Amino acid sequence: MMDESMKLDPNETKVEEFLTQIMNIDSTSKNEEALSIALTRYFESVGWFVIRQPLKSDPNRHNLLITRIPYKAPGPRYLMNTHMDTVPPFIGPVNDGRVIRGRGSNDAKGQIAAMVFAARRIADENPELAKSVGLLLVVSEEVDHVGMVEANNLGLMPEYLMVGEPTELKFGRLQKGAVKVVLKVHGKAAHSGYPHLGESAIDKLLDILQEIRSHKWPADESLGKTTVNIGFISGGQALNALAENASASMFFRVTTSTADILNQLNEIVAGRAEIDQSYGKNEPVRLTEPPPPYESSVVAFNTDLPYFIARNKLKGAYLFGAGSITTAHSADEHILIEDLRKAVEIHVDICKHTLLGTARKFLLWEKYLSFHSTADLGIAGDWKTRVGIRWSLERAEFPIADYLKYLFDLV
Repeated sequence: MMDESMKLDPNETKVEEFLTQIMNIDSTSKNEEALSIALTRYFESVGWFVIRQPLKSDPNRHNLLITRIPYKAPGPRYLMNTHMDTVPPFIGPVNDGRVIRGRGSNDAKGQIAAMVFAARRIADENPELAKSVGLLLVVSEEVDHVGMVEANNLGLMPEYLMVGEPTELKFGRLQKGAVKVVLKVHGKAAHSGYPHLGESAIDKLLDILQEIRSHKWPADESLGKTTVNIGFISGGQALNALAENASASMFFRVTTSTADILNQLNEIVAGRAEIDQSYGKNEPVRLTEPPPPYESSVVAFNTDLPYFIARNKLKGAYLFGAGSITTAHSADEHILIEDLRKAVEIHVDICKHTLLGTARKFLLWEKYLSFHSTADLGIAGDWKTRVGIRWSLERAEFPIADYLKYLFDLV
């Protein structure tokens, strides 16, 4: 029998309360199954269909594909994706009424909560549209992306993919690429009292690392800088001996191309070290700009998107979410409840915008027009009065082209 603390309430109407429920379930990487089961039962209880896809490498871990109608490839036109795993350690939720703190609050259980509530709202408001919407919740994003790699075997071919990560309610316009390498240097061991008899691998490695740190890596005004982090250094066998071996693990965040970075790295190393590239790489990913008034930015963190094999066939690829990556993985990881609620609204808007060419005008157009004076738009007087929007119809929908024609016909 499932522990009562791991059950999710299908009747919960507050997204922040739902988030605390899923945060109460430990789903640190490689331990996602309890959350996977809880979400399966939650969706099945409200009439959605769930495919539980086991990993070939570990059949006790499952991705979830959640749809409003039985799945048949190529699947839903609009797919929302994020990950169930969190980095360790497990830190339970603390909700003070304004902020929710704890592990996964923004990376990425907050994104799960926002997407779940957006999907259910779409189903309530437009059951036909909901047939074109799905959620793909994967395991192991924080470790090796094997969940998304496995999900490719489902045959999904959506037109639009929305990846949920903490982006401070801004849309990513570029996800930096990644290059992970290990430099391995070999020396000659000798007694430290007689250094002329040997060659320190550590000394050789430090010289190379200093050149890497001082090198001017590629940068782009709009896309930002390529950065490098030296995450691990190891070497040596004793304090009184010259190191026979030394190594350094590095992570490049790339704005140009992985080939460009590796070529420059090879020139710097110049044969003084072995460059182990087996730890993986992926190219930068250009993302779809959101409709106005939403903002966009470059993101420097990695996601599952580069591992989705159908990404080049997408009409739109979005990266978006509430919360800040700057607090993710930390003791201060948190999400503002107000931002969590906004994320639900924006997910609904973008889904409708892409699939129907519609949007909530009282969110999109009020904000858009607030960024432009009425004079800029050639509208005399108060635009609210002039356009004649009925503020009581908060969720009224209009085709965008018709709405703009209607707007300017009034001028």
